[in-house]
Amino acid sequence: MERLETVDEIVERYSISSSPSKSSFYTGLGALFVAFAIIGIWIPGWPTVSWAVPAAYFFSLSSEGLFRWTLTNHYFGPAIFEYYATGKTIPRHAKYGVVALIAVMASVSSYFVWAVSTKGSGSLSDPSSWDGADPGFGAATVLVAGLIGIWYVGFRVPTRN
Repeated sequence: MERLETVDEIVERYSISSSPSKSSFYTGLGALFVAFAIIGIWIPGWPTVSWAVPAAYFFSLSSEGLFRWTLTNHYFGPAIFEYYATGKTIPRHAKYGVVALIAVMASVSSYFVWAVSTKGSGSLSDPSSWDGADPGFGAATVLVAGLIGIWYVGFRVPTRN
């Protein structure tokens, strides 16, 4: 796939027109994600582009003007433009970071779900004292969801060289 060089080329390829009710719904979702992206400008550790990408997607479904705005925005426009210009790919280092983050967060979340719902107030070293109501299905579900996310990002999202 050749690289797209202008906003017009990106809008022509990725913008989709929809009914007025769908357009309003997608505009609302896009605005919500933009609000989250704006928070990331001032809050350390809060992502910006991670919220701006879905905003651009929803705006691409809602209106051409809003999609153009996300592509030309001063703060997160260059990253969104690059994402679309390269055929919706992410750099290899970003893919590794996303996969690592999913693995860490799924593991930590699974542990906390297990600690609350399976172990309960029992002792970690004595499984017979675990008094939680869940036999471990909650923690396993979180791990499976994390593995699905790792598989999707690792194998389905195209990598930019």
